[in-house]
Amino acid sequence: MTEAGPRRQLAGVRDEALRLKVEFAEARYAAIQHSALMLQDGRADRVGAGERAGMGVRVLVDGAWGFASTESPEPEDWLSCLSDAVAMAKVSASRLEEPVVLAQAPPVVDEVRAEFEIDPTGVPLERKLDAVRGYEEASARRAREAIANLMTGYSDSHQTEVVCNTRGAFLSSESVRTIVWHAITVQDGSVRQRARELRARQGGFELVEEMPAEELSVKAADRALSLLSAQPAPAGKLPAVFHPSIAGLLVHEALGHNAEADHVLTGQSTLAGKLGVRIGAECITVVDDATIPASWGSHRYDSEGVLAGRQVLVENGVLRGFMHSLETAGKMGVEPTGSARADGFANRPIVRMSNTMILPGEMSLEELIADIDLGILLQAGQWGYVWCEKGQYTCHAGEGHMIRNGQIAEQVRDVSISGMMLETLANALAVSRDFEMEMPGSCGKNGQSMSVNGGGPYVKVREIVVGGQA
Repeated sequence: MTEAGPRRQLAGVRDEALRLKVEFAEARYAAIQHSALMLQDGRADRVGAGERAGMGVRVLVDGAWGFASTESPEPEDWLSCLSDAVAMAKVSASRLEEPVVLAQAPPVVDEVRAEFEIDPTGVPLERKLDAVRGYEEASARRAREAIANLMTGYSDSHQTEVVCNTRGAFLSSESVRTIVWHAITVQDGSVRQRARELRARQGGFELVEEMPAEELSVKAADRALSLLSAQPAPAGKLPAVFHPSIAGLLVHEALGHNAEADHVLTGQSTLAGKLGVRIGAECITVVDDATIPASWGSHRYDSEGVLAGRQVLVENGVLRGFMHSLETAGKMGVEPTGSARADGFANRPIVRMSNTMILPGEMSLEELIADIDLGILLQAGQWGYVWCEKGQYTCHAGEGHMIRNGQIAEQVRDVSISGMMLETLANALAVSRDFEMEMPGSCGKNGQSMSVNGGGPYVKVREIVVGGQA
């Protein structure tokens, strides 16, 4: 189905919703064309490609939501979905305790086209496999007999979303994303270490064409090999400096999820009731910015047709705002922030992060560590999780270096940190002018996956609990 077909049918659903006099209706068409492949130890472990398209319709009747979706391209099935959504809303309204109130937003009519040089959907599979195989072979040459396992992956997507609602919004958004990664595990006796490098952006296959192995797979191999001779990290409380990848991981997991307004309203956020309150040190300013060109988490409009922007969440340590949908903004009496995104046509829009970061300061890394007699520099952020209600988090770093007498010293491995979000923010002492936004990935929430990015400067913290070897 060409885009003109969905637009006509979405307009038909909207017109029928207006005839039915519902409070609000939103019909949304989403289509994705994608491919993915993975090599493991030189063999094609997984290769796939596919397409999926459909329509989801959400209605507000008597203060209650109803939602239905279909993969059928037929106009009558789309209208049938609307009827199902209305019926669902009426059933929900009979048991409703608090009616939904939606914030107002300008009814945008627009068309957003993706920017790319090489459309990945037109690149032959053989060309993609050759590129991935080249990365893996370069890593194998560097690691040689130390190799325990090699994994290299690639994926791309070409997505279209068209939103039409009864308030007059009618817009389409196109996005093209490409990602490539390499992971290597090496072994020396009983010691095994793993390193991973990933590159991703909104753009086409030119990402791979322009990415030499030295900046991806060889870089991962070098780090894994160096970790074989590194000592385990010490355990205990230490002054710490977070690399931008750790800062990005921390701000996403420990603060970003807590600043999603739906979590605040349902009592799942430790930030509830703290607007205008100091929650961190003066050096900490956190923003969620969906406007960064080509960044993995960027979008011009969200899945409700609201213009996205740059939201200041924390300003000089003071909590200034949350990320909002039309519904959460309506409940809190504020402006929507364009933060409601849906994973495909079969899911409803929910509040999501985009590109979440701590803003840089003025100091150099050398100045940050100059007065640390004994501490740790945490690098290569890998994964983390947060218990939003308690504000408790854990993050794992791929590597670290000890800081001794104001200098970066020996490398350490197997490093993790844990703490309470508000304590860590309050314990921040300074941030660097060096800045990176290189934590692209997929964030899971309520069964939906969404493209996000994170980053920041180097962040100096007075004390953090480090998990390692006592």
